[in-house]
Amino acid sequence: MNKFTVGAIAVILLAFGGLVAWSSIKSSNEKLDYSTYDATKSIAADDNNGNIADHIRGKEDSSIVLVEYADLQCPGCASLMPKISKLHEQYGDRVAFIYRNYPIQGHQNARAAAAAAESAGQQGYYWEMVETIYENRNDWISVYDTKKRTDVFEGYFKDIAGDDGDADKFRSMLNDTNIQKKIDFDKGLGSNIDKVDATPSFYLNGEKIDIENTGDKGIDEVIAEKLDEALKAAGLKTGAKED
Repeated sequence: MNKFTVGAIAVILLAFGGLVAWSSIKSSNEKLDYSTYDATKSIAADDNNGNIADHIRGKEDSSIVLVEYADLQCPGCASLMPKISKLHEQYGDRVAFIYRNYPIQGHQNARAAAAAAESAGQQGYYWEMVETIYENRNDWISVYDTKKRTDVFEGYFKDIAGDDGDADKFRSMLNDTNIQKKIDFDKGLGSNIDKVDATPSFYLNGEKIDIENTGDKGIDEVIAEKLDEALKAAGLKTGAKED
């Protein structure tokens, strides 16, 4: 057997092994009983989500929980991100803002972008990466060469983390099994429990917010009104916090 044949077999085995691992993740998530999870609250890290807990801004144990299912390639999600961030600034710890991955079919780079955000999150830069990916959406959505796309995301990470970040670790984590499980778990939770059918989708304490029929109001205004209704019902201060 010559060196070329040995090398070819090794590549095939490596690829097959990756397919087996991917298949195992998908099969495992498809068999999950998502009804054992309370999607209205923050989900703690466990083996099913790759030991990666929900990403939360605000107070984790707040009685008011706003969940967003989003796709990083989604133009609507990108345009809303600054407004949701503003709502977080205004409402602070009175509301738990939870962001879950929901890469939709047809957005070929959405999953890779989610993996990039999760990989950055392993080093404490999740929200910075999400915001940067959204802000620069037009620069990567049509980059289908895997290496070039990875280079783009790594460049974002280096700009965010600077000398404090480990770029090699960031790159190596993009295909990490636990990160893939986290993405699949978030999407499975959205599909099976919250019946997500589009992105972005928002749920306030488990109730879906209608963002398709807002009339003359902006989506962020509708969400703010719903937050105030929930805060008032809970006996908490409504409206934006005072500076």
